[in-house]
Parts: sequence; C-alpha cells; structure tokens
Amino acid sequence: MVKPEHHTVIIVGGGPAGLPLAVVLGGWHPYYRGGDLFRSRYGQVDRYLRGENGTLLGLDFRVVANAGIRPVDLFRILHHPGQKFRGEGEIALEFRRREPVDVLLITREEVGGVWNDVPENMLTLSPGQWMEFAFYPLDLHCRERQMHLDVNALISKRHLLDYYHAVPGRFEVEDHIRTHERVTRIQPHDAGFLLTTRVAGPETTRRYTCKYLVYAVGQRCIPRKLNVPGEHLPFVTSGYDRPGSYPGERILVVGGGRSADWAATELHDAGRHVHYVMRQPFDRHWRLISDSRYGLPYYARIAEIMESRSPRLNTHYETRVNAFEQHESGGIATLCRNGSRETLEVDHVTLEIGGIADYSLFDGFPPLGLVEKHDNYRFQVHQVPTHPHNYECAAVPNMYPGGYLAEGLGLVVIGMHGTTYAIAGDILQKEGLL
Repeated sequence: MVKPEHHTVIIVGGGPAGLPLAVVLGGWHPYYRGGDLFRSRYGQVDRYLRGENGTLLGLDFRVVANAGIRPVDLFRILHHPGQKFRGEGEIALEFRRREPVDVLLITREEVGGVWNDVPENMLTLSPGQWMEFAFYPLDLHCRERQMHLDVNALISKRHLLDYYHAVPGRFEVEDHIRTHERVTRIQPHDAGFLLTTRVAGPETTRRYTCKYLVYAVGQRCIPRKLNVPGEHLPFVTSGYDRPGSYPGERILVVGGGRSADWAATELHDAGRHVHYVMRQPFDRHWRLISDSRYGLPYYARIAEIMESRSPRLNTHYETRVNAFEQHESGGIATLCRNGSRETLEVDHVTLEIGGIADYSLFDGFPPLGLVEKHDNYRFQVHQVPTHPHNYECAAVPNMYPGGYLAEGLGLVVIGMHGTTYAIAGDILQKEGLL
C-alpha cells in the first residue's frame, strides 16, 4: 500500500471557517496596529495589546480567556471595532507575511463552503463586510477588481463567492488547497490522524496523515431528509436554486427557515402558486419575519405578501408531510396537521429543510460529547466541546472544530471565522514556531 501523504496540519472544509486558516497558517499573521475608534471603545484591550510587538498568534490565549474575553470576541472587535465600515484604517489589525506551516486544506467543492449551494440570487443576512476576512477587506477586493459595491449593504451570493474564490490566489495559497475531494474517514494514527478521501470524477482514493486536524465542514454538511415515502420521486428536489429550475405553476416549499422563506418569496414573485409547509406555529415564524423585516428586504417582502393575503401563497403551519405520490398530472403531497390529512396536487416540491454537521467520519476516537446549540432563528447545530482558549476538542487532542462547530459559537456572522486565530496560534505555539 502506498504510504499516506503527510502534512503538519490538514483542514477539512473550505468555507468561511476553514479558508482563512489556510491563509493564516500559510504565513499571513495578524499584528496589532490599533486605531482611534478601537482605542476609544476598547481602551483596556488597547493598552494590553500595545505591549505585544510580535504576531498576535503568540498571545497567551489562556490568559485572555481567563480575563473574560473569548478569542473569537477579541478578534471580532479588532476586525470590526464598529459595525459600519468607514475605512480600512479602522481595522485594528495588519497582516505580515511569515514562513508558512505545512498545511493542506481539503474541500469537497470550491472554496466558499455552503455559499456554493444556496439559492442563486440569495442575499446574505448581514452587511457584506461582516462576511469578509480581516486580512482581505471586501472594500480592498472591490478596488482590486474595479467593482463598485456598498460593503455596508447586503451582499449577493454571486459577489460573495467571487470574493471567497479570489482568496487562494490573492494570498498565494492555491498549492495548499485541494478542491472536489471528499473526506470519507478519519482514524487515529501514530502520526496523529489518518484521513481517507475520494476524489471527484474517476474513482480515486487517497490517504493522508497529519499531526493536527482542523474539522471545519460546517453545520449543514449533510442535507436533512424528511424520510417519507416518495421523497426520491422526480418532482421532489432537495435545495432551492432559482424559479426557472422548477417546472409547473404549483410549487410546494417545505421548510420554515430563512432559505425556505427566500424560496417561497421568490417563487411567489415569479408568478407561481406556492404552498408553504412548516412544522413550526405561525407565531414563531411571524416573530422571525417581524424581527427581520426592517433590516432584510426580502423579509419586508414576505411580510407584505402575507399581510396582503395573496391568493398565490398558502401557508400551512404545524404541518408535516406524510408522503409524496406520482400522479399523471404531476405529484400528490399528503400533509398531516393535528391528526387530519390533506392532499395537494403539485407540479414540483422543493425541500429547504437544512442540514446537519457530519461527525460520522470519525472512527476509533473517544466520543466527542456533542452538545446541541440552537436559537429562536432556526440556527441549530451539534457542537464539539472545546477548551475555551484555543478551541481544541476536549476529547481528542490536536483536533480543532472550526467555526460554528466549536462549542459556544452562536449564529453571529460577524464572528463566524473568529476561531481562526486561536487555533492557528495554538498550533504554531505547540510547534515552537513563535
């Protein structure tokens, strides 16, 4: 058998948690430069960091955490001392090139993670500059590409992916990234970890070993299933893209979260007759809409549609799908609510029911002790208990869950990649490179 390819660090996942780690471990280190806004708002932190002349990856993160500041929050305020972007000079970090670590990122798609798979025209939930990495302000990216975007406005999927796809080349880490390669198994090994992968296209299996593993596959790695009869019929698809992808006039949307809200709204405005089925009650759904309608244009629109009682949007609350059947004129969906059944004739069904994090790849390790994290806005994920100062897995040494998979991180887009620096710093300190 061919000897596995070895790397010091392997990152699994190329989304907003894994991609910046490839850059930082690839040699781009943060240094403190401060700024008027940061000093005025975070004077005590400014005084502490002014004594640090080296890379901030060399901080004693245990001391920082014991002082009551989570590393994710420290780097969030350094990157975003104010929620509105006014200029790069307000970012209290600067990045300098140093020697890279032997790091490899493996991703089953292009970099960008889940954003490769969201609806074609979807807007983010937050200003574009909240989705950026501190080492590459979105405003700088736009200037380099001679684009004109309001970085304080919501950004579209297309523009966000353009930004993420530009990162490997811009920071010269393309050789550290392998796309369209799926990790299928992770096992203990004398070197640390043994990974087995499958490459897209011709069936090819590869094996890797590493000393440190960053597991950053995201909270929607495995699409959820309804697990009902007929779910695999041709008129049922998992995941919404754009109105033109779905034939016919009668469309059933199953979901209840933000992506499903987007799908129902866009299909309605494209002239379709939409049945929108969800398990949650009206009050919970309307609370999400009400909380979002003044900040997100598409929530203002779905509120308007519902308040106008449009005959082309029928909502079915506290309802489950029991089965799908093929019919000569399309499909039949059987719904159940409070013990009563209803059948709908539909031309197409789109399932926007989210996904779950995939921990099934770990084979031969102690139980990870997963904890459930959820909030009122349909964010839900099983997270890995970690040490609060470095986001290292409490059960498996040298394994780091990245981004939302780390215990305690909530749906705070502005801090989604904040685990980057503590993880990178811990690895570099263990290796004696700082």
